[in-house]
Amino acid sequence: MTEFPLAGNGHIKSSVMSFLREKRMPHAILIEGDPGTGRHTLARFLASAAVCSGPDVPCGNCRCCRMAASSNHPDIKITAADSGKKNITVGQIRDLKSDTAIKPHMAAANVFIIDSADTMNEQSQNALLKVLEEPPQNTFFILISQNKAAFLQTVISRCIILSLSVPETSAAAEYLSKNTGYSSREIAEALEAQKNNIGNALLFLEGKSDSEISVSAKEFLRCMQANDMWGMLKAAAPAEKNRSDADLFFRELKIKTVSLIRENLNSDRAAALAAFYRELLSLEKSLVTNINLSLLICTLVSRASQL
Repeated sequence: MTEFPLAGNGHIKSSVMSFLREKRMPHAILIEGDPGTGRHTLARFLASAAVCSGPDVPCGNCRCCRMAASSNHPDIKITAADSGKKNITVGQIRDLKSDTAIKPHMAAANVFIIDSADTMNEQSQNALLKVLEEPPQNTFFILISQNKAAFLQTVISRCIILSLSVPETSAAAEYLSKNTGYSSREIAEALEAQKNNIGNALLFLEGKSDSEISVSAKEFLRCMQANDMWGMLKAAAPAEKNRSDADLFFRELKIKTVSLIRENLNSDRAAALAAFYRELLSLEKSLVTNINLSLLICTLVSRASQL
C-alpha cells in the first residue's frame, strides 16, 4: 500500500486508511481545506485507491495506479469550471451524470473528481444530488472545496467530510525535508512565513505563485524599487477588497521578496529587501485585527518608500 501522502492530519489518516483497508470506500467524499493543505493530493490518493487492481490499495505499482499518477487514467474524470469561468455550471453536472451511466474502461470503478466544487450554485448542486442519492455501482465522487458551508445540507448529508488542516511545525518540517532538497533553515523560514501551510511554503521556497494577485505583488515591488509611491498604491488596490485578498497579497509579497533577496545576496539591495521583508511580517499581523485595510495598505506603502 502506498504511504498516506499528507503530513499531520492524523484523524484523517486514520479514517482513510481504515476504510481502504476494509474495502469500504464511501461513494461520496467531500474534502475541504485551505489551498495548500493537500486537498488535491488527497483526492489523487483516493482516486488511485478506487481504481487500483492490487491487493492493498492504492498499491502504487499496478498499471491503474501508474496511469492515475500520471493523470492519464480513463476512469478518473475531473470536472472544473471552464476556462475563463468562475463557476461549475449545471450543464457540466448534467454531463457528469450522463457519464456515470458509462461502464469503466479499464478499472472496476469510475471516479468523478469535482474540483472547486463549492463554486456550484444551488441548481448545479441539486442536479448532482440526484446522482449522489442513487449512485451507480462502483462509482465514486470526490468533491474538493475550501469550505463545506458553501454546500446545501442535502449534499453534505450524503458525503463523508474530510476537513484538512495545517500540520504541526515538526510534522511539516519533516515532510518538506523528506520531499525537497531545501535546508532546515530555509524550511523553517518558509513554514514560519506561511503558518505551516505546506503548499504555500513550497511556493515560498520556489519563489513561485499561480494566484491572480501575484501580478499585483510583482508590480508593487517594481514600483517600490523605483520609489513610485503612486504606483505602489495602485498595485496594492486589489488587497483592499477584503481580508482574504489582503492576506494573499502579503503572502505574494513575501514569496517574491525572498526570491529577490536570493537574487541579490551580494549587493546593497539585499539589506533593504530584508528590511522590507521584516516590515511585511510585522504589518501582516494586523490582518487578524479589525484594522482598516486601506489604512494598512497606506502604512505598507509608507514603510516601503522609506527603505
